[in-house]
Amino acid sequence: MRIVRTALAAAAILCASSVNAATIAVSTFDAGDYNSSFAVLGTTGEDFEAFGATFGEGEVGAVFSTAVGTFESLGGTGNGGAVTGSGTELALRDGSVYGRANTVPTGGTWFLDSNDTWGMKWVVDIGSAFNKLSFVLNDGSDTGAFLRIIAGGASEELRSGGQLANGNARRVLVDFGQEVTTAEIILGNFTTSGGKNFRRNDGFSIDGIAVSAIPLPASVLLLGIAVGGLGWAGRRKARNSST
Repeated sequence: MRIVRTALAAAAILCASSVNAATIAVSTFDAGDYNSSFAVLGTTGEDFEAFGATFGEGEVGAVFSTAVGTFESLGGTGNGGAVTGSGTELALRDGSVYGRANTVPTGGTWFLDSNDTWGMKWVVDIGSAFNKLSFVLNDGSDTGAFLRIIAGGASEELRSGGQLANGNARRVLVDFGQEVTTAEIILGNFTTSGGKNFRRNDGFSIDGIAVSAIPLPASVLLLGIAVGGLGWAGRRKARNSST
């Protein structure tokens, strides 16, 4: 019994994750490179193509559920020329909308648009553990707002200087540094760098989301087999002793 408990304790240590702050890396989007590696084993993806084909263009409701979790607006009623519907919800869009356009897949048309609201909250949930995710932001911070990405205790702004070019595309990679089963991502437009006040009417879009699932380490699998074997051996010994 003592051997079994020791093995179980070792398994718990191997499965435990250290508590680390996430890291957020923003780089220029390379369509060829990103699209070629988008659909890989162990990754859950969302490119909004199926949603667009099913529902068409327009607002998506208070909470929009997808394969990679749920999305909802941070608030603020958009009233710019790119707004569709009430301007209070996020929207599915296709084609080109004031610089926003499809980025993934190549040849696709659909994306999720901020609809000129303050931004969006994304609660990541793929039904299993993950440690990294990536996505593409298009047309952010081109009319004055500071688009800020907040995830896992980390924060990164899309621009550090002047406004970005109309239609700019950035790849965002978030590494949580540990195994998680859910996470909250904030994509918010702010009036100043590091400020707290939201700004509307600087629309952006998100597309090409890939969330990487974590396979159980081989060492844990082997230890689990060993623990199971010890337990079976113990039960067999007990039966033999009783006969």
